[in-house]
Amino acid sequence: MKKSLLQIIMILSFAFLLCFAISCQQQGEETAAGEELKAKVRQEIDEAWNMGNVDVLDELYSADMVYHMPPYPDIVGLEAYKQFIEENHTAYPDLKLTIIEIITEGDTVATRWTYDGTQEGPSPTLGIPATGKHVIFSGCVVAHQVDGKTVEVWNHVDWVGLLTQLGFKLTPPQPPAPQEKE
Repeated sequence: MKKSLLQIIMILSFAFLLCFAISCQQQGEETAAGEELKAKVRQEIDEAWNMGNVDVLDELYSADMVYHMPPYPDIVGLEAYKQFIEENHTAYPDLKLTIIEIITEGDTVATRWTYDGTQEGPSPTLGIPATGKHVIFSGCVVAHQVDGKTVEVWNHVDWVGLLTQLGFKLTPPQPPAPQEKE
C-alpha cells in the first residue's frame, strides 16, 4: 500500500513538473512573438514615420491592408498608406512620432503614441492650409497581423486636441430662443 501511494505521488509530481515545463515553454514562445511585434512597431515608427522611409512598410504590411481612422474614410491598400505618411511629412516636416507604450496579445498589437510637429503644409486629414502652428497630440493604434504582416489598423486620435492647437474654437451649442406666447 505504501509503495503504491509513493508511486502515485511520484507520478503526480512528474505530471505537475511536465505541465509546468510545457506552460513555461508556451509562455516563452508568446513572449518572443510579442517582442517581435513590438520590434516591427518600432521599426515602422522610426523608419517610416520619423525618417520618411516608407519602403520599409513593404516588409511589415500586407498589400491590401486597411487603415481605419474615424471619422475619416478608410485608407485602403499599402500604397495609399505610404502616400498618407508622405503627406504627413509634407504637412509636418519636423514630424516626430514617439511611442509611449506597446502591448501585444497574440497577433494583435496596441500602441499609444504622441505626434509632434509644426503644420507647414496642407493637412492630409483636415484639409486645411498650413497654419505654422506647432502641435503635440496623442492617439492609440490597434493593429492586427496575419502571417507576420499587418492587415488592419484602427487609429484613434485626439482630434479635439489637435484642432484646438491649430486654432479652432469649440463653442457649446446655444439653447433655442424662447418662443413668444400668443
